[in-house]
Amino acid sequence: MRKYKIITKLLPACLLFMLGGCNPLQIDPVNTVSDDQFWSNDELARAYVNDFYLWAPATANQNFTAEMWSDNAVGNVETDWDTYRSYVMTLRNYTTWTAASFSVPWADAYKHIRAVNIALRQLPGTGLDESRKSQLLGEAYFFRAWVYFELIQYLGGVPLVDKALTVYDETMIPRSSREASFDFVLNDLNEAIARFKTAGAEPARGYVGLNAAYAFKSRVALYAACAAEASEKGTYSSLITKEEERALMTFTKASSTYYQQAYDAAKEVYGKYSLEANYADLFNRNNNYESAEIIWPVMFKDGSDNRTGFNPGAAHGPYNTYYEYPVQTAEKTNLRGSAFPTQDLVDCYYQKDERDGVYKPWWQTKQVADSLNGTVDADGNFYGQGENYRVMFKDRDPRFYATVVYDGEIHRGHLVQTWVDTTAAPGENLTFSSLHTGFRNTTLSATTKALQAPTGQASCGTITGYYPAKYMPNNGNNADGTINTTLVTLSYANLRYAEVILNMAEAAYKLNKSGETEDLVNEIRDRVGIGHYNAAIAGHDIWAEYKMQRRIEFAFEVPSHRYYDLLRWGESDGLTVIPELNRYTKDLLVIRKGVETEDFGEGKLGWPVATDHEDYFEPVVRTWRPEFQEWGNKFDDAKYYLMPFPKDMITSYRGLVQNPGWADIKIEM
Repeated sequence: MRKYKIITKLLPACLLFMLGGCNPLQIDPVNTVSDDQFWSNDELARAYVNDFYLWAPATANQNFTAEMWSDNAVGNVETDWDTYRSYVMTLRNYTTWTAASFSVPWADAYKHIRAVNIALRQLPGTGLDESRKSQLLGEAYFFRAWVYFELIQYLGGVPLVDKALTVYDETMIPRSSREASFDFVLNDLNEAIARFKTAGAEPARGYVGLNAAYAFKSRVALYAACAAEASEKGTYSSLITKEEERALMTFTKASSTYYQQAYDAAKEVYGKYSLEANYADLFNRNNNYESAEIIWPVMFKDGSDNRTGFNPGAAHGPYNTYYEYPVQTAEKTNLRGSAFPTQDLVDCYYQKDERDGVYKPWWQTKQVADSLNGTVDADGNFYGQGENYRVMFKDRDPRFYATVVYDGEIHRGHLVQTWVDTTAAPGENLTFSSLHTGFRNTTLSATTKALQAPTGQASCGTITGYYPAKYMPNNGNNADGTINTTLVTLSYANLRYAEVILNMAEAAYKLNKSGETEDLVNEIRDRVGIGHYNAAIAGHDIWAEYKMQRRIEFAFEVPSHRYYDLLRWGESDGLTVIPELNRYTKDLLVIRKGVETEDFGEGKLGWPVATDHEDYFEPVVRTWRPEFQEWGNKFDDAKYYLMPFPKDMITSYRGLVQNPGWADIKIEM
C-alpha cells in the first residue's frame, strides 16, 4: 500500500536488471533459483527482509482511527460510513461489524509471521557475511515480535507459530496464554538484540537495530507488566467460567519482573538520543525523519502519489468559506470527515499565568479569570463570558499549537473561526450556523438534544471546536483555490526517544523509584519550557502527571498510545469500568452573534457583530458533554479489554478458546 523511501533506495540496479531480463550476477532468474542460491545472494536476502518494512500498525492511517477510540478525538457522524466514528469500537457494537469497519489483525498477521519464519529458517545456513546475516536475522526476529505484539494487543494470548508450517504440520495450533505470548515476544526481542550486537554498528536510518529493539522491548514489557497486574488483582475473575479461560489469563511471574525488564531495556537507550528542541518539527518539518529524537522513522518518497493511507493533510481541516472573506469564495479543502481533538485533551495543556509565570490549568490563570470571569462546576465544565475569550488559547504548552487547530488561529493562511451563532439567548435553543461546525444549520434542543447528522463535506466541520494539526504543514493553495494537501517528505516515527524516557519513568514508578519518575517527567516538561512538576500547582500526584504528559506527548501519533494505555492501566488497576472510555466526549462551545446574511450560501453566516451593534452580546464560552449517543463511549465491562473472536473462527478453528466474557455472545464479522 505504501512506498517507503528507504525501500526504493535499497533495491539495487542489478536487482532491477535481473527483473528486466539481464543477468549481471550470473545466476538463474529469481523464479527458478534454488533456496540456497536465493538466500546466499546478499541483495536478494536484503530485498526479502526489506518487505517487512511495509507492514504498518493496523491503525497507522490518516484517519487517526485509534485516537477516536480514545478520549483524545471524536469523529463526525456520517449517514453512509463510519470511518470517522467507529461505533464498533466506541460503542462496542461488535455485532454490527462489517467489511467496511476496522477489523482485528489476524489473517495478514499470520501471513507476515510465515514470511518471517521463512527468513529465520533460511538465513542461518547461508554463506552471507556474518555481520550482514546477523543484521538480517535481528530484523526478522524484531518484526516477528512486532506482529505478534499487535495481535496480543487486540486478542490477548494467541497461537504461537515459530516455524514456517508445511502441509504435514498441524495447523490448528491452540492459543497460548497471555504470559506465554508476551514471553515469546520478549524472547524474540532478546534474540534480535543479540543479533544486532553481533552485527555491530547501528544500521542506516530507517532500519531497525539495537536501539530500536531495546526501545520496543521497553514498550512490550510495560504491557506485559500491566497484564500480570491484572492477573494479580483478578480483573477478569468474574468473567471466567472455564479453566481453559483461567489458564489463558493467569500469570505465574510477578508484574515486577516485567517492569524491571521495561526499565532495563529503556535504560540501555537512555542518553543515546536527544529530544527535539522544537516539538513541532517532529511532525511538520519535511526532513523530520532526520531528527536526533527519532529512533525508527517511516520515510516516504517525495510527492503525493505514494501517500495512500497516510496523508492527514488531505483528510482533516476547516472546510469551505472562511470568515475573513466578505463574499462567497472558492477557497476550500475538498475534505470529508475528520478526527477532532476533544476538550478533554485540550484541558491537559497548561497555560502560563501572567501573574507569576507559572504553567497551570488554563481555567486557573489570571488572564482567563480577568477575561472570562468563569466558573467550573462539579462535573469539571467551564462557563464564562467575555469579548477577549481567545486569551484562553494564549501562552499554552507549545505542544498544544503543534497538535491542535483552534478558534482564532491562522492556519494554512486562513483565520479559523469555530464559534457558533445564536439568534436566541445564550444557553437556550441554539442555531449552529457557523461554517466550521458539524452542527451547522441545525437547531439543538435543550430538551430533546436533537441533532442532524452532517454528511458529505459538511462532516469535516468540527463538532468539538478544534481540528488536528500534526502532519499538516502549511503548503499554501493550488491554482484553483483549493488547499495544497501534498505532504512531500513528511514521515512518522514508530519509535522515538520521548517514549523511551516515559517508558523508563513508568517502570521506575512501579519499581518504587518515584523520585526518578519525577526527574524523567521533568525532562519531557523541560523540552517545552513549562517548568518542573509541582504537585501543589498541578493538583495531582506524579503518577497522574506522568499519565497526562504521556497523553500530551503522543496525541495524534502512530501508534495511538492513548487508547491502549487506558486499557492496560485500567486492567492493571482491576477496573471493570474505564471512566475516560465510558462517557460522552467533552467539547467547547463559543457562542457569539454574527451579522445575518445570505451571501455565503449557508444560511445565517457572517462576521461577528461589533460591540456597539444593537444585537451584540459578549461571547459565551462553555465546555460540555453533549448527550448524543453517537458521541459517547462505552466501557462498562472487563470483557472489553480484549476483542472477541468472531463466531465463524470459533466454529472453524478447532479448539480455539474464546476470550472471557464472550463465550455466549455470537459475534458476526
